[in-house]
Amino acid sequence: MKPMIGVFGEINAERFTGVRHNYCSAVERAGGVPLLLPYAEEDETVARFIEACDGFLFTGGADVSPERYQEAAKPTCGERQIYRDEMEFSAFSKAIRTHKPILGICRGAQVINVALGGTLFQDISSEISRSIPHRQSEPYSVYSHEINVVPDTPLYALTGGKTRIQTNSFHHQAFKTLGKGLTVMATADDGVVEAAYLRGERYLRAYQWHPEGLYDIDEHNRKIFENFIDACR
Repeated sequence: MKPMIGVFGEINAERFTGVRHNYCSAVERAGGVPLLLPYAEEDETVARFIEACDGFLFTGGADVSPERYQEAAKPTCGERQIYRDEMEFSAFSKAIRTHKPILGICRGAQVINVALGGTLFQDISSEISRSIPHRQSEPYSVYSHEINVVPDTPLYALTGGKTRIQTNSFHHQAFKTLGKGLTVMATADDGVVEAAYLRGERYLRAYQWHPEGLYDIDEHNRKIFENFIDACR
């Protein structure tokens, strides 16, 4: 049976829930069944979501509220979605107590880092000197820059031992201090963390770029989803 993947998407001020189709398409084509999880007010409802799904995908979107890592928002901090923060941090706290796989993409990677006690750069260009561009104007299916893959990590294994691969890039925030248990899998040439994982037996991967956008043209990015779905079976 195909695994059911709980997908967390945008939740705006009206509590409207939505997600870009290519996340769900990547899950489906890799062998999973995507299920968009709406905003829920009751903690018991969120707990049932976690119980019902075989794995979880935290997607990209608005900035994580700096209050979540005990900082005031800077002028360079972008749009925040309070209801989304509420929903995702509640869901993550429950999902991490299970052995169900978790995949975070862009904002989703940052949610994972903050939920595990890490912090973020609120704006790369104003906080990291000599940073490379991390927010491209081209479509998701176009490469932006290369990254350095750390040997002997899950990403290194997925790439067949490559230490340089290409990615797209659509973020202006990044990992600052790592959350508890996280280990870096890849960095950009300016030192920005591009991927991390949780050491141990449980499957938790965090990617700062958008592999779903490169699914059709790049074997390495396709394998990110196939590996995730395999872990959910």
